[in-house]
Amino acid sequence: MALKNSQNHFGVIAKFLHWLIALLMIALIGLGAYMVTLDYYDDEWYDGSLLLHKALGMVGLAVVGLKFIWMLKNPKPDDLPTLKSWEKHASVLAHITLLAVMFLMPVTGYVVSTSEGAGIAMFGLFEVPALFKISAAVRDMAIAIHFYLAYGGMALVLVHASAALKHHFINKDKTLRRIL
Repeated sequence: MALKNSQNHFGVIAKFLHWLIALLMIALIGLGAYMVTLDYYDDEWYDGSLLLHKALGMVGLAVVGLKFIWMLKNPKPDDLPTLKSWEKHASVLAHITLLAVMFLMPVTGYVVSTSEGAGIAMFGLFEVPALFKISAAVRDMAIAIHFYLAYGGMALVLVHASAALKHHFINKDKTLRRIL
């Protein structure tokens, strides 16, 4: 199996980055949804879940950066000839939007987490430093954006997965198999 993409298939690196980001997004959205149910004073897992969420978010940002660089250096396979014109346009729009969400989610999380000047602990190994102190108004805006991107991103991931399954089971084309 080739490391780089070919005209017909995604390479190992593109597949690895795709599925790693998918797992991170699912884990982060799930952990985020769980965290908001925890009580600050009564749940001993509150601090631990927050630290894990922040660290995984920074890992996600790094992986998305790698994916973006890989995409620039290694073009995606050609579209399948079975795709309709509107499906090609929808696919491009969905992938651009997903990439933007995958970038903006951790960026807004970083802004919220470092708004008072403290860095983000990375699994006890090192710290991602705060670059600047942020006003409460900017922090509150970042919280709102982070919240809406999470739910919008979750919906977009469901649409993306549904489209892949539709292509596999209804259209019976190679769309899904090329990324597996």
